[in-house]
Amino acid sequence: MRTSNRVELLVLATALAAALAGCGGAALAPLASVALEAAGLRKPSELPESQKPPRNVPLKLHAATRLNVDARGQPLALAVRLYKLRQKDAFEGAPYATFLDPRLERESLGADLVEVREIMLVPGQRYEVTEKVAREAGHVGIVALFHTPASGRWRTAVSSLDAERDGLNVGLHACAMSVGSGTAALGSVRCQ
Repeated sequence: MRTSNRVELLVLATALAAALAGCGGAALAPLASVALEAAGLRKPSELPESQKPPRNVPLKLHAATRLNVDARGQPLALAVRLYKLRQKDAFEGAPYATFLDPRLERESLGADLVEVREIMLVPGQRYEVTEKVAREAGHVGIVALFHTPASGRWRTAVSSLDAERDGLNVGLHACAMSVGSGTAALGSVRCQ
C-alpha cells in the first residue's frame, strides 16, 4: 500500500474514532481498530512470557575474611551454587546432603531445575555480576556448602521477579549466609 493511501486511511480512522467517542463510541470502538489495522497500524500482540528476554538479576556475593571456618578456626574457600528453578518447594525441602551429590541433587529437584552453576569464593572476595535468568525460572536459589553449616542458614530462594527488581545481596560468613535486598534479612548466628 502506498504511503499516501496509508495516511488517508489513518486520517479517516482517527476522524471515525473521534466522531464515535462522543456518541456511544464504545460499542463501535472495534470498527476504529479495524480501520487502524487496515492502515497497517495496530498494537503489536503481547509476547508470551517464554519468548520474553531473560531477566537481569543483580547478584552480589560478599565473602567474609573468616569465611567457612574449619574446626581450628581457619578460613577456607567456599563453593556457592546458584540455582535457577521453576518452583522452589523441592529445593527448600531438600536436606543439606542432597546438595553434596550431583546425582541426588538432580533427582530431588527434577523438572524444577532449569540451570545450576557453581562459584568458588575465597575469604574476603567480592563477586558481583548481572545474572541472566530465563523466564521459565520463577525462582533463584543459592546454596552455600559450608564446612560446618549453621542449621537453616546455608540456603535461600527468592522469586526471580523480586530478585530482578531488588537485586540479590548475599553475605557469606564463617558458617552461615545472610541475605539482603529481595528477601527478609537473616538474623545473627553463632558457629559451633
